[in-house]
Amino acid sequence: MPSNQPHARPKAMPMTNRPQDPLLARFSRVIAHIDANPNNPLDLAELAGIAGYSPFHFHRQFAALFDITATRYVRLVRMRRAAHSLLFRKSTSITDIAFDAGFENAESFSRAFRKLHAQSPSDFRRHPDWDGWQTPYEKLKRVRRDTMPIDATSTITIIDFPETRTACMDHIGPPGRIGETIQRFIAWRKIHHLHPSKHATFNILWCNPEDTPPDAFRMGLAVATNQNLTDQDRETGLTRITLPAGRYAKLRHIGSDQTLGDSALALYRDWLPQSGETPGDFPLVFQRIAFYPDVAEHEAITDILLPLA
Repeated sequence: MPSNQPHARPKAMPMTNRPQDPLLARFSRVIAHIDANPNNPLDLAELAGIAGYSPFHFHRQFAALFDITATRYVRLVRMRRAAHSLLFRKSTSITDIAFDAGFENAESFSRAFRKLHAQSPSDFRRHPDWDGWQTPYEKLKRVRRDTMPIDATSTITIIDFPETRTACMDHIGPPGRIGETIQRFIAWRKIHHLHPSKHATFNILWCNPEDTPPDAFRMGLAVATNQNLTDQDRETGLTRITLPAGRYAKLRHIGSDQTLGDSALALYRDWLPQSGETPGDFPLVFQRIAFYPDVAEHEAITDILLPLA
């Protein structure tokens, strides 16, 4: 790979209130419980008990801390998973997605989904608004950032990573439209029988979306394979990229992609300066271990891999 490739070093972000605040710590347990059980009945009395808070005042305190009601938070968690399933799990029926989101039938799900996205589930699946489809879920990102653990670097290890040949499809353009490229990448993998259970999945962060103009943003979607690429594959946008062997710092991120950038930032900000290590001559890599929405969001696993010199 060219030696002048920029490393995707996350942009520093202002620190928000964190769970060291006793009250916030209580309600962080509630957020973790909701994220771990989005499809189970979650009444306010149960959630108040997890916070160790009076049921009479729980909902007001939740809204005061997070600027969203607990009921609304639960609904957004369920609808976000439904939206992901509509986009990236085309074989799952809308009825099954509706049941999984806690609705009694597809009709009630469709009404709620249309109210949130201004599209029916079927229209959203066929013609999503790539530029704006994640906008309804920005509040989830802010809440999770406020409640994620402070010490995200305690489990960093140094590993020897083997040279890995991949087929890579680059997404170039606004980060919000990456789902469009993911759909094409998934379709190509299915045709070539490159199932994630047998062929590792990687993202290559050629640049940082925080300080890169949207039209210049580039991220590689890669799958480990020794298959030769055909001319048709190259016309589809596939290239051969080899992840270099060597020492890598590995931070395991468990949970939502919405806070993945914060974990990557912690790797650079908190661990790297005191480690005595120097980044190597290759970008940051995410290895996808367990995929949302195939698993619950709190069970999604991504290994953040930083090449070292």
